[in-house]
Amino acid sequence: MELRKRRLELLLWSFLLSLSFYPGYFGVLAWFSLIRPLMIISSLRGKQVFGAAYFFAFFFNLFSIYWIAMVTPPGMVMAVTIVALYYAAILAIFNKLCQIKPLYGVVALPFLWVGMEHFRTLTEFAFPWSDLGYSQAYFGYILQIVSVISVHGLSLLILTVNVLLWQVLRKVLSPEQRLTSFFVACTVVGALVAYGWIVTPRFQIEGDYKIALLQGSVPLEEKWRPGNRDFSFNRYDSLAQSVTDDDVRLFVWPETSAPCFLSHQRGCREEVGAIARRTNSYHLVGALGAAFEEDMTERHFNSCYQFGPDGELDRRYDKQKLVPFSEHVPYQDHLPFLTSEFLSKYLTFIETYDVQWWSDFYPGRDSSLLFELPDAGYAALICFESAFPEFSRQAILEGAEFLVGITNDTWFGQSVGIHMHSNIFITRAVENRCWGVRVANTGLTYFVDGYGRIRGELELYEVGALSGKITRLSGLSIFTRYGDVAGRFSFLLTVSIIGILTTVWILRKIFRGRL
Repeated sequence: MELRKRRLELLLWSFLLSLSFYPGYFGVLAWFSLIRPLMIISSLRGKQVFGAAYFFAFFFNLFSIYWIAMVTPPGMVMAVTIVALYYAAILAIFNKLCQIKPLYGVVALPFLWVGMEHFRTLTEFAFPWSDLGYSQAYFGYILQIVSVISVHGLSLLILTVNVLLWQVLRKVLSPEQRLTSFFVACTVVGALVAYGWIVTPRFQIEGDYKIALLQGSVPLEEKWRPGNRDFSFNRYDSLAQSVTDDDVRLFVWPETSAPCFLSHQRGCREEVGAIARRTNSYHLVGALGAAFEEDMTERHFNSCYQFGPDGELDRRYDKQKLVPFSEHVPYQDHLPFLTSEFLSKYLTFIETYDVQWWSDFYPGRDSSLLFELPDAGYAALICFESAFPEFSRQAILEGAEFLVGITNDTWFGQSVGIHMHSNIFITRAVENRCWGVRVANTGLTYFVDGYGRIRGELELYEVGALSGKITRLSGLSIFTRYGDVAGRFSFLLTVSIIGILTTVWILRKIFRGRL
């Protein structure tokens, strides 16, 4: 009975924590939704610890990223199952530290959690989606701190407040200690709001560099229907022609808006080039790409292409950060048994029931995201790439003066996924104090300034063009100068704690064996 009650509580709080990422003011839930789970997990012993931690983490991830199943059900299962292991491991370490000395667990937990968030940005298994800091994207003043300490620094503060409020409920502490914890927690939140209020300009200054965003809202079944390529080109041509301002320097199309391989299909390149010539401007177009390796193996890429006013292709960029178990299999050259081609031979239900499996894209090799215009430079982030703080930062350091995000969130309908994705891009703009433009096939499409304020947007599923002015970057934020210090430090501390605990465990085994 006690076990069932505990699991029911963990299920409830996992849902409330996931709810903090939903649009509106639900973000306030992040500041206290971990209190009860921490109380429960810290009190457990033995095998119950990892089981309870994994139960909580599994459902938190399921409630947060369930919408991946709208693209690939197997990919969603893999993502939820694997990512939950990260949280469970961290919470198990937290429990171990609490057993040694409660103070150790209390102090270490925020760093352990953020160290885990930073770890999720590494390797081809990277999936840095539900970082707690993103839950504050709807609180403009609180979000401003990420320009100093990154989204991981904000996550660290959220965890710290949860831990402090937990101490308020611990009866083993003196009234003075509990009261102090409460006041410190309130001070942290108050200081964040005050800092944001101070640094956010009262008046919005209009930009001076004009860009046009094209939201085609092309249904997926129309875009990829054989012989229906011209449907997309005609729509984007019409949208581009509807922008009558001659001062537009760059037109931005969504991810895979050109339903073909611009890398080698000459007819497609000519059609896009003709549209660019008619507008006498630069166009950034999302499309597929392909290349042959030395052994003549063909590899496919998720790419974007810049065309000049003369209609010629200027530059191509292949997406480097791919969604694991959705766009590709991590390390697929070493794990060929997980590719869709291999699996289809043995799992016949994939084709029989038209199950959406993961794609077999390859990550691009060009490390630079920088696209250059005659009078500006910008970074092109394709979909998932906006989820990596250091990735965008490096582009700014290379010379990008604003961020361009292109995506196709049509797959996710009107689920919370499109809002979570949008909030991540907004956070990148605030971290680097630079303007950003985001173009999605069906939305959310908008201009955002360096303080996370939307300065023009299109309605969801609207077919339209939006032109506006941005301001090019004039200085670097503290985050851009020094990087994700909070994330890196927390990761190193986490590795050190794991190393110490592992060493102690090994030594105990050795000496016990000798006795």
